[in-house]
Formats: sequence, C-alpha cells, structure tokens
Amino acid sequence: MKSYKLSLLLGAGAALLPQAALAQSAEIFGDFRGRYESVEQTGKLEAESLSLRSRVGVRFKPADTRFSFLAEIENNITLAGDEDRNTSLDPLPQYATINDPDFTELNRAQLGFKPNEDWSFTVGRQYLGFDGNRIIGSPGHRQDKNSHDAAMATFGRGAFEASYVYHWQLNRGPGDDVNWETDAHLFHASYDVNDALKLSGFVYLIDIPEPGRENLSNTTYGARLTGSTTLGEVGVSYDLLVAAQNDSGSATADFDNTLIDSGVAFSRNGARLALGYDVVSGDGTYAFANPFAANHGTAGWADVFHGGGRAAPANGLEDFHVEVSYGASVEASAIESWRAGLIWHEFEAENTSDDLGQELDLFVSFSFANDVSLSFEMADYDGPDAAYAPADRTKYWVTLGYKF
Repeated sequence: MKSYKLSLLLGAGAALLPQAALAQSAEIFGDFRGRYESVEQTGKLEAESLSLRSRVGVRFKPADTRFSFLAEIENNITLAGDEDRNTSLDPLPQYATINDPDFTELNRAQLGFKPNEDWSFTVGRQYLGFDGNRIIGSPGHRQDKNSHDAAMATFGRGAFEASYVYHWQLNRGPGDDVNWETDAHLFHASYDVNDALKLSGFVYLIDIPEPGRENLSNTTYGARLTGSTTLGEVGVSYDLLVAAQNDSGSATADFDNTLIDSGVAFSRNGARLALGYDVVSGDGTYAFANPFAANHGTAGWADVFHGGGRAAPANGLEDFHVEVSYGASVEASAIESWRAGLIWHEFEAENTSDDLGQELDLFVSFSFANDVSLSFEMADYDGPDAAYAPADRTKYWVTLGYKF
C-alpha cells in the first residue's frame, strides 16, 4: 500500500509536466564512492570489504513551469571481501560487521512544486535533514544512504523558515529489505537573527508500527541555537541542541528521555580546536531514540554505542570530545585542499556513571579538481574490559569519491 501511494502521487504529478519541456531540461548527475574498510574486533574474526557504491540520477526543471522532478538509482557491488564480513543480508556472525552488502534500489523519486518565492512542496522518496541531521536526517556513512517516503511543505520569508512533513516510510537499507512503515508528522521552524545567532524549534510525532520496533515510536520536541562570531583573528562557532522525548503512538513501553548536544569551535589560519559535550539519557531499559537520523559520528566513528535506531545504550551516554585539526587550500596544484586531524572521546554511562572507555579517531582528507576526493580514516575504541561495555575494536577506511 505504501509503495502504491508513492507511485500514484508521482505518476499524477509527472503527468502535469509538459513532455517536450521535460526532455529539454533533463540533467544527468552521478555520485560514486569506492571504499576499503577493515574491522578488528575483540571476539570476532577480522572483517574486510572493498565495495563500489554508485548513484546515478536525472533531474528535470522545465523553465516554463513551477514543477521539477528527480529520480535516482543507487547500487552497491562488492569487489572483494564478501566472504570476510558480517552483513544484515548475508550473516556471517563469526566475523566483525561491515554492513555494505550488494543491492540495487530506487533511492529517490520526488516531485517538486514551487508556486511562488515563499512556498515549496516536495512529495515522494527524498532526503530530509533538520538541525544537522541530529534527529531527522538521511545518513550516508554506509554505502546505502537512507531516504524517506514523505510529503513536505516549506514556507520561507526573509530570515524565517517553517516546514511540515508527513512521513509514511523510512528506507533504511541495505536495499529495501529492512524498510520501516511509519506514520509521522514532523514540524520544524527556524529564524536567523543574525550571523551570531540562529534559533530553531521542532516537534516530531513519530509512529513506527513495525513488529519489534514499536518502542521506537515517540514524541520529540526541542530547540537549537547556533551561531558564529570572531574574537580578534579567531573565529568562534557554537551549537547547542536540547530535546525531550517520551513514548507515543504504537509504543507499548513508558519512557521519558532527553538529549543535549553541545559544542564550541575555535579556528584561525586553517587550524581548528573544537570541544563538545553530549548527553543522551537512558532509564536502564530505553535510551533516547534516533530512528530517523544519522548516528554515525555522533559518539565516535567506531559506532560502538548505536543500533536499531537507538542513540545510546540503555543506561544512556555522556561523551566529552576534543578535535584538533589543520587544513589549507592549495594553489596551482592538483590538490585543491586538504585537512588532517584527530578527535578524542571520553565515554561514561549517563544513568550509572560507569566508565565506557575512550576512542581516538584520525583522519586525512584531500579534495581534487573535478569533484574528486580521497580520505583515510581510523577509529580505535578501547573499552574498560567490563561485561557492560562494548568490545574493543579498530576500524580503517580508505575512500575515493567522484561526483558530476
């Protein structure tokens, strides 16, 4: 029924677009990412994978209409290592997990309508992202990028913008084997006071009736403050997000949790120092849930604290982290820019104050001409060797990207 709804809406909308204008406005685009990943984890065999993810699409925006249309196919193929990793589609539980199995899917198919400068509407399979993707987003760390079957209306005038989204399916990947039926209403508004202050507020009513996932259903509401300024020659940026969450919809359990995501960064002449402190509360049974968002990178790149739409272990998580990095643009060179740095995390259980270990993340990234990129990354998690803590693990990535 949900797929039928998507096809019916897109079919009816596409019929409104003049065929000649469609052909003249067609624009092909692509996004390719080759990645080698290895995972060493205590208690598991080492996993390795070399894969190529391809996204190819076409967008139409006829000049004489207020409509637009976009469609995109996503594919991942394993070049090496398909017998040396655990995935959700091809389980090999003796190995560490690298969840990038082979798949081909319709990643996006969306119809847009912009009747005037203030209003815009998008319906179909699309990306969503509010407030840095912290609670609502389209995560793309794995080779399958999440998308959403939804209808969105946005009003913007001057410094004010407000959006409403009705959401009926979360396309989680890999492929379409683990998509979740939803019945969600998302409200978001923001106001740019000036460069030093932007305010946003949100209410998300998320219902997930999928068997076994009912207790991810929730009502989440909160606010975010962001901005940047200068202190002499030093640039300063800051970010504070606060949210509360309780059970609703199909949930059968009672929970009441909170999220605090905060950070401040200082930069000068390519150097950057960032400090962050995040608190994800948990009551011993359930923690703050992020079923519609990106959790990779929110508590280290090793991803030892996420799973199944939860943002932390049942007893919650406190994460203090420090980033030190340096980068520069390069003139008269094939390399346009580069950046290298490290991020150090100290973890603790929010509810019990148990030590949850440390993590070191390292990275070097390069941007080349013609939208080519290359990066080297490592995440090393060292736990307290206690039964309540995740297993130690080290992950490596080498990623080559190209877009057109």
